[in-house]
Amino acid sequence: MEDFKDLYFLTKVDGLGSVRIKRLIDKFGSPGNVFNSTVSELCEVENISVKTAEIIQSFKKSFLEIEREYFALLKKLEKMKIGVILLTDDDYPELLQKIYDPPVILFYMGKYEKESLANCIAIVGTRKPSDYGRHVSEMFAAELSNIGISVVSGFARGVDSIAHKSVLDNKNSNAVTAAVFGCGVDVIYPPENKKLYERMVEQGVIISEYELSAIPDGVNFPKRNRIISGLSHGIIIIESGIDGGAMITARCALDQSREVFAVPGNISSKSSQGTNSLIKNSQAKLVENVDDILVEIQNKVSNLALNYQNNGKTLNSVNLDLKGNEKLIYDVILSKTEPLHIDSISEASGLNISDSLVTLLNLEFKGCVEQLPGKRFKTR
Repeated sequence: MEDFKDLYFLTKVDGLGSVRIKRLIDKFGSPGNVFNSTVSELCEVENISVKTAEIIQSFKKSFLEIEREYFALLKKLEKMKIGVILLTDDDYPELLQKIYDPPVILFYMGKYEKESLANCIAIVGTRKPSDYGRHVSEMFAAELSNIGISVVSGFARGVDSIAHKSVLDNKNSNAVTAAVFGCGVDVIYPPENKKLYERMVEQGVIISEYELSAIPDGVNFPKRNRIISGLSHGIIIIESGIDGGAMITARCALDQSREVFAVPGNISSKSSQGTNSLIKNSQAKLVENVDDILVEIQNKVSNLALNYQNNGKTLNSVNLDLKGNEKLIYDVILSKTEPLHIDSISEASGLNISDSLVTLLNLEFKGCVEQLPGKRFKTR
């Protein structure tokens, strides 16, 4: 628990957010080593000024007071059966760890297992869904969980709650559902979700970067959305206004190079303006069923129950028959969760730029890879 104590102390230092803390840990190897470093050593870290380095050094004087807070927190965690996952832990969610600003401490209630969150899709949308929106939310959540894909959402009214409940109600589920809170994991918000909260603790998992008893402040939720998308291979937007919170999650997903899927809606409905605009502007793929999602993420997920029947149709992944340079380059791209630049592909494969580009073009024609702006490539 020493790392937890040192990380907790770091979060209390003025001017240090998750990005700077991550850089400090990357530089010095552990949270404890940060406090044992000199001002000049601290200043070698990107965006750590002399002033910030001096604040870190002088923070040692506050250790006794913060230590009392820390031990009080430990007692609460034990009493309420709340777990902690640290950025430095082996069981920290792998996809989340790779985003630009991963939370350094995660609190959770319920059944957390790293493996159960390895294959995730997020479902988010309006707080006031239509009957169509409710039906689609239930359908996608149930069918994803049937094939072993866990469903992540934000526990909000409407689409979020429907998605969580659909997984919990699904007797054929081969996955879990995770709720990411914009408050402490011990705070039930919205309050009408008390029964759902209890079920999530028993059958699913509730996650938050906010300390215990943190109130559901409005500024917390946009920040929380990066965790929803960060945990997931992709997100599905189901009914959202043009300025809806789900659109913030969509922007987070795009920034993190995650897949964005959108369910088309009524063109005369305000609650479909957001989803329809994402599709119209080629920022999201139009999806009608789980097959549409699997086509995009099949090479990023594993151990799926693909013999599940979806309305009489078996969900199967595409069999790729690649050889030679095509297989070589495809495997290089497949080994990474983020899109790769042509220079990186050439270096990793051992092929020159010209041969790599020709091979990539063939893979594009076969629907195996997709080219992104800036000569970056990802698997489809």
